[in-house]
Amino acid sequence: MLKELRINNFAIIDNLNVAFTSGLTALTGETGAGKSIIIDALNLILGGRADSNFIRTGESSATVESVFEITNLQTLDILSELGINANNGEVVLRRTISNTGKNRCMVNDCAVTVGVLAKLGDRLVDIHGQHDHQALLNPEIHVDLLDLYGKTMGERNKLSKKYFEYLEDLKKVEDLRSKESDRMQREDLLRFQINEIDKASLSLNEEDLLKSEKNKLQYAEKIHESVKLVLNLIAEKEGAVLEELGVVKRELESLPSLDPELGKQAQRGQSAFCEIEELIEELRDYAHKIEFNPSRLEEIEDRLSEINGLKRKYGGDINLVLDYREKISTELDTLSCFHENMEKVQKDIKLHQTILSELSVVLAEKREKTAGVFKKDVEKELCDLGMKDVRLKVQFNYEGDDTNFVKFRNQKVKLNSTGLGTIEFLFSPNLGEDLKPLAKIASGGELSRLMLALKSNLNKQDTIPVMVFDEVDTGIGGKIAEVVGSKLKKIAAEKQVFCITHLPQIAGKAISHFVVFKTVKEKRTYSSIRELSEQERVEEIARMSGGKKITKVTLSHAKEMIQP
Repeated sequence: MLKELRINNFAIIDNLNVAFTSGLTALTGETGAGKSIIIDALNLILGGRADSNFIRTGESSATVESVFEITNLQTLDILSELGINANNGEVVLRRTISNTGKNRCMVNDCAVTVGVLAKLGDRLVDIHGQHDHQALLNPEIHVDLLDLYGKTMGERNKLSKKYFEYLEDLKKVEDLRSKESDRMQREDLLRFQINEIDKASLSLNEEDLLKSEKNKLQYAEKIHESVKLVLNLIAEKEGAVLEELGVVKRELESLPSLDPELGKQAQRGQSAFCEIEELIEELRDYAHKIEFNPSRLEEIEDRLSEINGLKRKYGGDINLVLDYREKISTELDTLSCFHENMEKVQKDIKLHQTILSELSVVLAEKREKTAGVFKKDVEKELCDLGMKDVRLKVQFNYEGDDTNFVKFRNQKVKLNSTGLGTIEFLFSPNLGEDLKPLAKIASGGELSRLMLALKSNLNKQDTIPVMVFDEVDTGIGGKIAEVVGSKLKKIAAEKQVFCITHLPQIAGKAISHFVVFKTVKEKRTYSSIRELSEQERVEEIARMSGGKKITKVTLSHAKEMIQP
């Protein structure tokens, strides 16, 4: 239920804070006092359209805040999924709009989007404005009303979910077929690329090894000449380094006998001689191994050219080329599964068709059974509301479709997301008139009563805890107004009901009564609201009955209208 509503700088409301109780609450007041402004504020906090024109003149922002007590488990689950603490079922919604166009939405001090507010609002409050009953003229909502009444909304939701899964699979088939040509071309390209890479037989260290070998082959002659020159200088010519170093070694070896301190130097001289000998042997071995092979050099250059070509096409190095090969191999495997994928999707489609056929036929049969009871109950409610000769019919239109897979009563019929065919309420308000669509025959007052009759019948099925009726009593009066008040009171036994009304017969049925009024202070208009005491309530109902002039008779009559 709505426990509290706080409004700040909204339209002509300066600062308003009002608490509400359960049951039926009446809101009355002079025309233009601001009753509809309160509904606009409530709409805003429930995720409705924001408009900077709502902001009070001279102010930069407007804020609306509401406190709800929530017991519905599904609504509490939604809050939990959003990470919002429900505070033992008490939820505070707050929305601030500014003249800069910015919106700020909060739920229990957690920032949320307007979409979240709207989602919660749809589950918390059902508002019927002065013109909302016109929605009855749209046949698309008739199926919603019938499913709510017949408690088949769960089955319908199951069918809708399966129907959209079916459409998704149909799209998958269409996409697969439309891309068949592209798929084949892509497969050919991927196979060529994989074969090209595989044919090369790449290895990770190959390029470095080839470059090293290429350098050796490319500079073999120069290396050979340099090695021969070094060998000649240190070993092979007369007076070579090794020969002279031999003399040095022998002289140093003779000195330690003369002076032991030179023993270390003698050892170093010997070591140097041995090092040069080893160097000479290594250089001679290397010189023998140097290969002068132009054909091998050409072969290496061709191989490096092949590797560089693959790198340019598929990656900056061999590792990236091999990674690309693995990637396109996986893609090729996926593309190669086209027939398997197509077969799987087609099997899924057939399964969907079987399930949808069963669900839609069962739902259609249940709706037809529900329609008879629904018709009688609504006609009874309308009779109570003064429409004794009214007739209502739930018309089922099953459009034939030879291409469809659902067979109903030996005929293939069209299927949509809500089931088979369409549903429309036909209406005859007067004796002797043919049944016709609501849009062609029903007046505003008749639609108002029909809406009330529907809500009376759907009261227990509808899980929304708060209902607001904004002058839906338009076009009625007298005894019918008395009945309307009783109907509203009956609805209020199951949920919290607010009714903005100009009819004393309805206001008298309320448990609590608020008056909305305007005042002018310092050339500024202020709209406010306050709960009436028992005596004030009698006076307000007397005013509603007899105008501004209140007499003992109107007061007495007003007291009689107020029912506990």
